[in-house]
Amino acid sequence: MITRENIIERLAQKYPQYSFIPTDVTKNGDVHLQGISVRNNTPIAPTIYTKEIIERSSSIDEAVEIISNIIEQHQAPDIDISMLQDRDFILARIRIGVQKESTEELVKRAVDDFDGMEAYLYFIEHGNNHDMWSVKVRPELLKAANIDEEEAWQIAKEHTFAATTLQSMTEVLAEMMGEAFDPCLAEMTPCEMYVLSNKEKFRGAAGILNHDLLQSFASEHDAKALCVLPSSLAEVILVPLKAEYNIDEFTAMVQEVNATQVAPEDILVDRAYVITFE
Repeated sequence: MITRENIIERLAQKYPQYSFIPTDVTKNGDVHLQGISVRNNTPIAPTIYTKEIIERSSSIDEAVEIISNIIEQHQAPDIDISMLQDRDFILARIRIGVQKESTEELVKRAVDDFDGMEAYLYFIEHGNNHDMWSVKVRPELLKAANIDEEEAWQIAKEHTFAATTLQSMTEVLAEMMGEAFDPCLAEMTPCEMYVLSNKEKFRGAAGILNHDLLQSFASEHDAKALCVLPSSLAEVILVPLKAEYNIDEFTAMVQEVNATQVAPEDILVDRAYVITFE
């Protein structure tokens, strides 16, 4: 039987320069994951989640090999821990994320028009070799960095909206397949769908907080309402509504995708929304 404990034992033998700590993590409000934190002399310890690795491994050797590859390809970011209390460092990188309502003790707010969601602050840093790391903001972090909460929200909103991207589903699929985008294909799509995210495709669903962008988008498509399909924490799908619609059908679509294609820790909410404009 493969267990997290015997994986840790084998990893400790293979990598004596690291400490391997069993870690239980709550992500996205209420999703509980088991993992292993990999620690050395850096202030941030990456966590490798073990459930899926154990499930798809036929032996302890295979599980250890998978985790070894992760360790060797994704080293912990080299940061100065004092930067986590640096006002300018945090404000230059702060953004807004959205997730399902939770009991996490974060700097967060309810989200108008989107029941069941909450907005929270985080900051993101890009390292070497295209690596990226982020930290959710707790009240004590703002206090330590001498940052006023209202100022943090305002700057985070500016950064979040500036990073937002909006593409047709046809264009996104063309990018995924490495093909040139043909605008004519979008016109042939029976249901117009557009993907709202950000440049990193990381926590990009927060773009729905940009009401001006949504209203402008609806106007461009001659629609008095938009259907918002929460695809994941990374993105949402917008559908301009120009005729009669059935919200239950859209909600069923979201639930089907969540059940079959989205990891539990990445699910935003299990329903669709309709936003109307005058």
